Amino acid sequence: MKSVTRMSTPTDETTINRLRIAVARIARQLDRQSTQDGMTRTQLNVLGSVSRAKRISCSELADIEGVNPTMLSRILGRLEEQGFVRRVTGDADRRVIHAEITPSGSRAHLRMRRARTALLNEQIAALPAEDAAALLQALPALEALAGVTEAAANAR
Repeated sequence: MKSVTRMSTPTDETTINRLRIAVARIARQLDRQSTQDGMTRTQLNVLGSVSRAKRISCSELADIEGVNPTMLSRILGRLEEQGFVRRVTGDADRRVIHAEITPSGSRAHLRMRRARTALLNEQIAALPAEDAAALLQALPALEALAGVTEAAANAR
């Protein structure tokens, strides 16, 4: 089993703020530059969650996305209008509603994901080589941070 050494003292607030702001700016700019089909960021996130799950209960989806059931219903309605998802009743409990990805939704999600990946790839390629290499070397640490952040959110 791999031994994990944890940081004994937190990094200073200024550095943590810089990291938080940089991550938020990158995400915001990727959203702005790659939004397709007139979809909002929340609609894109919901489509991504449904696409990954293939079928997910609406209550679980609302929890994952951090939206209330009424807002999720509106978002799913918009995605249904576009033919990207469908709502179906549960097999075991007909009171439970699930969101299911459609073939069109899978294709749209893949197309948008590829566009965002290509955009980020172009932007990384525009960096000085040493910055691009440092960023890619930090990927395991960023993935670990994403996991810790997600686990903390799920524990609340």
